[in-house]
Amino acid sequence: MEKTKLRLVLRAALIALFALIVLLVGLSFISDKLLPDELAEWQHRANSGDFGLADAAGLIFWLGGLALTFVSMVGLFFYQRWAAWMLLTVMMVFSLQVIFSPTVEPGLLSYLGGWSDVLSGLILGIAFFTDALASGE
Repeated sequence: MEKTKLRLVLRAALIALFALIVLLVGLSFISDKLLPDELAEWQHRANSGDFGLADAAGLIFWLGGLALTFVSMVGLFFYQRWAAWMLLTVMMVFSLQVIFSPTVEPGLLSYLGGWSDVLSGLILGIAFFTDALASGE
């Protein structure tokens, strides 16, 4: 595929991923309403309690990761190779979070999350295995 078409696909995938992330973050605020009653009650009990230091650290961790993801997406939008490495690193670090605690999410969030994984793979594949980020026209 020629470089201009690759760059167009890369930008389209980045815009789609950005929209999907915004949608997923928005839906996460109402995710308990999308769960069956038993799971929503379990999730509420598991997350109840005082907001402590661990909760604050977790929130800072997630907000930092989200900010780094958006920075790397902007860099990729302007065809910067460092941004591809940043996106890869952020995704590798944040994929480890599933190891540390059980996760309950509605099917819709899981479905959209799967599509965000596909788009992320497409973006990283274009960034690392094509000449879309090569200098010069």
